[in-house]
Amino acid sequence: MNTIILMWNPSISSVNMHDYEQSMKNCIEEYFNWSVWDWEHAQACDRFYLVRVGEGNTGIVMKGVLSSEPFEAEDWSGKGRQVFYMDMEPDIIINPDKAPIITTAELQRDLPGFVWDSGHSGQILEPKLADMLEDKWHKYIDENEAMFEDPEKAVRPRRGKAFLQIITHPVSPRRDRR
Repeated sequence: MNTIILMWNPSISSVNMHDYEQSMKNCIEEYFNWSVWDWEHAQACDRFYLVRVGEGNTGIVMKGVLSSEPFEAEDWSGKGRQVFYMDMEPDIIINPDKAPIITTAELQRDLPGFVWDSGHSGQILEPKLADMLEDKWHKYIDENEAMFEDPEKAVRPRRGKAFLQIITHPVSPRRDRR
């Protein structure tokens, strides 16, 4: 199993912070999808972390499992590039403006060897760093369990029963396949 690091910059993404916050409130049976740079090596059941980059509180805002094989679709940015996406099933979603997160500064300090604050979305993390990140994540969740008491801070979508409102780049040919 790979660990894929997805990057999200709300100031340039088709998903802004308001959309993200709304998705935390509206649990319906839909899926997220996101662009994946290393799509040739990614596969369904790979683990992912979504890292907010750019301005504001930057760091890990979501963790889960990729639930589809990569599929090509229209470039979310409108630049006409070849872009591949994968569906996502989030386990945990955190509002970085209302709850503590593992920051990009912490990631740079504790897990050097990967650029945590910029770069392509959907890069595969080397196995040693992936294990270190997983350990750091479990410790973080244990220390911040109380944030799940407030759904505006963090949510745990129920797998198989309800997923979050679709967060997708503008074109997703797979929306209606479920």
